[in-house]
Amino acid sequence: MEHVAQVQKILADKGYQVNSQMDWLESSRQQSNMVQAVLGGIGAVSLFVAAIGIANTMMMSIYERTKEIGVMKVLGCDIRSMFLIESGFIGFMGGVLGALLSYGVSIIVNRFVSMSDMMGMRGNLSRIPLWLAFAAIGFAIFVGMAAGFMPAMRAMKLSPLAAIRNE
Repeated sequence: MEHVAQVQKILADKGYQVNSQMDWLESSRQQSNMVQAVLGGIGAVSLFVAAIGIANTMMMSIYERTKEIGVMKVLGCDIRSMFLIESGFIGFMGGVLGALLSYGVSIIVNRFVSMSDMMGMRGNLSRIPLWLAFAAIGFAIFVGMAAGFMPAMRAMKLSPLAAIRNE
């Protein structure tokens, strides 16, 4: 397979008209790369929107629990860690739900679209390795914690007395 392009070029230089499946394979690779880039862009926008949603949720949590935060600060609790763990858990839940949804869509695609019908090959059209699912969940936790960092810092800077007095 790795020498087909070279042999094809040599035959074309000798004046023969040459056509091979490598042309089709290269075209398929280019289309696959374009689809992957578009889906990656959609995923990046979705990730950004999710990070904004987590940050908003954590800010609302601070406003709703201001009195509770003041009491915990007086008791000496680590407010920053508490909010980072909470935002990381939100990211974890989103990552787990996303991985389960991805596996579900993959199963549906494999059930209704087979590679033997499309290309005459055996196997599944969609495969998601287990390491990729765990990496996605880990990345979701990281994004959740990164999105919750600024709200955690804001909660940490609250004055305990002002927070307790707040209604």
